[in-house]
Amino acid sequence: MADDIIPGLIGVQTKVREFFGWKYQSDLLSANLMAESLNSKNPLGVEIWSPKNRISEFDKLKQKLLAAPRVVVVGASVNDDDFIGFDFENSVVIAADGSIGGVVELAEVACVVTDFDGNPHLDKAAESGAVFVAHAHGDNISQWQECLDKWRILQNPPALILSHQVDEAIDGMYNYGGFTDGDRAVCLAIGLGVPVEKISLIGFSTTKIGQWSGQTNPEKKLQKLAWMLQVLQIIGLEEQVDSNVYEGI
Repeated sequence: MADDIIPGLIGVQTKVREFFGWKYQSDLLSANLMAESLNSKNPLGVEIWSPKNRISEFDKLKQKLLAAPRVVVVGASVNDDDFIGFDFENSVVIAADGSIGGVVELAEVACVVTDFDGNPHLDKAAESGAVFVAHAHGDNISQWQECLDKWRILQNPPALILSHQVDEAIDGMYNYGGFTDGDRAVCLAIGLGVPVEKISLIGFSTTKIGQWSGQTNPEKKLQKLAWMLQVLQIIGLEEQVDSNVYEGI
């Protein structure tokens, strides 16, 4: 399935840029800066962030996801009620950005997919040793630089896997498609070979802005969530989203 749909999942990124008027070169600049910043044996003084160790973390994440009977992706609209009666047994979790604040003590978290607007929850997860799939895009350069600068001085800095949203191949980074942290987390699982029937979604909504979301512009956030739904429709998981039809895209 992955080989068939990943081009479409990546293609959404171009449509999103056109819709919001964002520049491709800005996404490329951020991705290249992130790759260059971490392209050494001891980047920013953190050996675990070296290309070799990031590949190792990527391989471990892939093995963990493929071995799990179920992969649960938790979105930013998750709330305590969503967890009532939810059985995490035999599951691993991918947390979308700030949603890690709601799940960190409830289940085995395989990784946090983030574009760095989910603080203070990201910093707490970094201190606890989370694995971050760190995403670069055009308007988050200062955010990822600030976070990495804080995390590099931790006694045990978190592991990193790098992702981007451009068409070019960038050494040491990955792009399996998608746009928001939530749907990119699903795209990551699909890209690593997880069958769609093994993926469950919690906290995905196009009708409300979640408590764990870092977005402060409600209108733009709803537009972004509508694009999220389009990505999940390509994958075939739209029925697991609390959704309505947004007329603005």
